[in-house]
Amino acid sequence: MCNTASKPSKNPQGDNVVPESTWENVVLIKGVEYDVTNFMKRHPGGSVIRYALANEGADATQIFDAFHMRSKKAHLVLKSLPSRAPTLSVQPGQSLTEDSKEGKMLRNFIKFEQSLKDEGFFEPSYLNNLFRISELALIFALGVYFFSLRTPFSILIGVMLHGLFGGRCGWLQHEGGHGSLTTSISAGKRIQKVLIGFGLGTSGAMWNAMHNKHHAATQKVNHDLDLDTTPLVAFFDTAIEKSKFSVKYSKIWTRLQAYTFLPFTSGVFVMLFWLMFLHPRKVIRDGDVEQGIYILSSHVLRTIIFQWATGWQSAWYSYLVGYWGAMWVSGVYLFGHFSLSHTHMDVVSEDVHKNWIRYAVDHTVDISTDSPFVNWIMGYLNCQVIHHLWPQMPQFRQPEVSRRFKQFSAENGLDYHIITYGEAWARMLGNLDTVGKHYYNLKKQQ
Repeated sequence: MCNTASKPSKNPQGDNVVPESTWENVVLIKGVEYDVTNFMKRHPGGSVIRYALANEGADATQIFDAFHMRSKKAHLVLKSLPSRAPTLSVQPGQSLTEDSKEGKMLRNFIKFEQSLKDEGFFEPSYLNNLFRISELALIFALGVYFFSLRTPFSILIGVMLHGLFGGRCGWLQHEGGHGSLTTSISAGKRIQKVLIGFGLGTSGAMWNAMHNKHHAATQKVNHDLDLDTTPLVAFFDTAIEKSKFSVKYSKIWTRLQAYTFLPFTSGVFVMLFWLMFLHPRKVIRDGDVEQGIYILSSHVLRTIIFQWATGWQSAWYSYLVGYWGAMWVSGVYLFGHFSLSHTHMDVVSEDVHKNWIRYAVDHTVDISTDSPFVNWIMGYLNCQVIHHLWPQMPQFRQPEVSRRFKQFSAENGLDYHIITYGEAWARMLGNLDTVGKHYYNLKKQQ
């Protein structure tokens, strides 16, 4: 870790002199260091700010721009923080001004990004939003219709449709959380609250706090929460040893993780933990009454609708089958697809800081970006590399950007991976099987 100089530093934004002793946590953005020590607990994005500290070797320029492209408030807050000329050394390969091949690539990326802005690729489409919300309403209504037919098979179809409804609420709320649905961040967050609350019985604020860490440090050990899943599932062959917690694991469970990941880990354990503990706790701690109402409506109204449509007498059975059956489908659908684009890629050591482009290109893949079916079934998150590069770009625009990024990658020496949908499933499940065998054999040798 680098140390600051012993002298106070003059604020390049004004004439204030800031005592050096306050500069415990520093971010470097566009060649200026900002003291975030007293701001970290108030950061709306949560503790993800710790992933970009200059005193730990990171340059936060690109992560700040990517997350705050639409936020005037974020830039005003930044200007209000104590600031100074750079005194800390960051790891190489992150700075736009660096005189290197990587620095040149980063500068070319800024030009490429500006060309996309000029052509309107970051502009939301309210017609597209209306279409997707209408689709959700149609899927939900179809589910109710199949419930009303009151046969075991039709009820099963209805449960699957309501599970699909929840999953696709997950895709759309994800965009609301990133700020890519509307030009208004607050409006997008409000839409997110409704969709994730009623559709998935969970909290938008909790989702954002967790998901932003995945974006900020993709595949980084003890940073990317998508990898922090032991002992339920291990995505890489040192996951147990490098876990932040003291983890004991079952060799049989881990050996079978490729088979248990979808039906049990994703559909049962994660959904139960999220819906019954993690997300309600967040709502209670934040005092978020509005989000709590949407979550409660998910449990109550959807159960009432199921019971009314099917004519079942038991509210308990209606809740178990109609609600939790659909949540199981949503969990399998969402977490299965989320895992396709990165969990089988190489991990990043926790002491390494990469630039924004490298995290996206080297540690995620895009999947069948020219396939309308894959675009639909994955809610455009098959364009994972593009989404990680520009999280505030409306996702329906990303297949076209993927085609353009191929040329940019070829011209700038980037290894941009695009694989097929089938190959993505094979890689993800194959990786789980390989890691499972590794830990099974390791346990046998002990």
